[in-house]
Amino acid sequence: MLYILLTVTTSVFLLVVFKLFVKYKVNTFVAIIVNYFVAAITGAVALNVNINVNQFYLNKWLLLCIPLGVLFIIVFYLISITAQKISVSTASMANKLSFVMPVLFSVFILNDTFNVFKICSVFLAITAIYLATKSVNNNNKQFKLNFLPLLVFIGSGLIDVFINWINASYIKDDNHKALFTIGTFFTAFCIGIVIILFHAFKNWNETKENTFKLNNLIGGVALGIPNFFSIYFTFKSLSDSEFTSAQLFPILNLSNVVLATICGYFFFTEKLSKANFIGILLAITSIFLILI
Repeated sequence: MLYILLTVTTSVFLLVVFKLFVKYKVNTFVAIIVNYFVAAITGAVALNVNINVNQFYLNKWLLLCIPLGVLFIIVFYLISITAQKISVSTASMANKLSFVMPVLFSVFILNDTFNVFKICSVFLAITAIYLATKSVNNNNKQFKLNFLPLLVFIGSGLIDVFINWINASYIKDDNHKALFTIGTFFTAFCIGIVIILFHAFKNWNETKENTFKLNNLIGGVALGIPNFFSIYFTFKSLSDSEFTSAQLFPILNLSNVVLATICGYFFFTEKLSKANFIGILLAITSIFLILI
C-alpha cells in the first residue's frame, strides 16, 4: 500500500510542478528536456545500474527508444500545457483515462479477455474526457484548448501500448527494464537537445535568452527526480502489491485523478462545472468497470 501511495503522490506532484512553472516563469520545454537527463541519471544511481554501452547495442529494443523518446517529449509537453492552460485535474484525467487504449491493445493483439463491462468502460471514459474538460466559458479560444486533453489522451495511450508491446516482445528481465527505461529517458533528452540546437541555429539570441536560465535547470530537476520515481514506484507496486495488474492500474489511475482534482481545487482554485463533476464521476465509474 505504501508504494501505491508513493506512486500516486509523485505522479500528481509532476502536474503541480507544471502548474508552478507559470508562476516562476520557467521555460516548460527546456525544463522537460533537462528533466529527462535528470531522470536517466537518477535511475542509474537509484537502481545501481552498471551502464555498459555494449548492453544497449546488443539489444533489439535499442532503436525502439527513439520513437518512444519522441512520444515522451511530445506527450509530457502536452500534459504540461493542459495543466497550465486548463487545469491540473483535466491533465490528470486525460492522462490516466488513456488506459482504455492498452486495454483494447491487450484484447485485440495480445488476446486478453474482454467483457461487456470493459466495453462500457471504454465508452464511459471517452464521454468522461469530453465532460470533464468542458469549460464554463464557451469562447473560441477555450474551445481550441479543449483539443489538448484529447491529444494527451491519445498520446498517453500510445505510450502505454508501445511499452506494453515492447515488454511482451523484447524485455527479458528486470535489468532489461532498467536499461530500457534509462535508455528511453536519455534518448528523449538527446532528441530535445537536437530541437534546441536547431532552434538556436535559426535564432541564437532568442534561444540563449529563453534556454540558459537557472530557473529552467531547477525546474528540470524538480521534474526529473519525481518523474523517475513515479515509474519506479509503479514497478514496486506491481511486484509488492496483493492486487493484480488489472486491478492495480485502475486503482492508481482513480487515486491520481481524485488527488489531482483536490490539489487543483484547493491550491490553484480551479473551478469545476456540473459537467466537470459528471465527467469525473463517469471516469471513476469507467475505472471501476475495468475491475469487474
